[in-house]
Amino acid sequence: MRLVLCIAAFTATGISVAACSEGTERSEAAYCGQIAAHLADLNSPSISTSSDIGRVLSAWRAVAAAAPVAVDTEWATMVESIETAITVDPNDPESLQKVADTARASEPAAKHVVSYTQERCGITIGLAP
Repeated sequence: MRLVLCIAAFTATGISVAACSEGTERSEAAYCGQIAAHLADLNSPSISTSSDIGRVLSAWRAVAAAAPVAVDTEWATMVESIETAITVDPNDPESLQKVADTARASEPAAKHVVSYTQERCGITIGLAP
């Protein structure tokens, strides 16, 4: 499962990602702070157990919740991709295809997030543009 999650996250996007929650500040400073706080889980998540999946998904969601309007839609797309990846059944070809399709579709969003984060926060996540 770890391999499939990482493949889905990095093949199509080059990064790991996050969704929105109410009450979180959506400023550039808050966003950059969340990126810095969760950088390890965004760039190279360590996933060995199911609780690790929850931790990493929470990190992505925390970043997405702080994303400024300029990238909030893209972060929502990225979270959707990761949420799809964690539901994959490695023995089901349709499930594997769904993950691959979702990851591929999220590639433009990921590129924008990577570029925006590098430009605004000075932090490289995933593959630098």
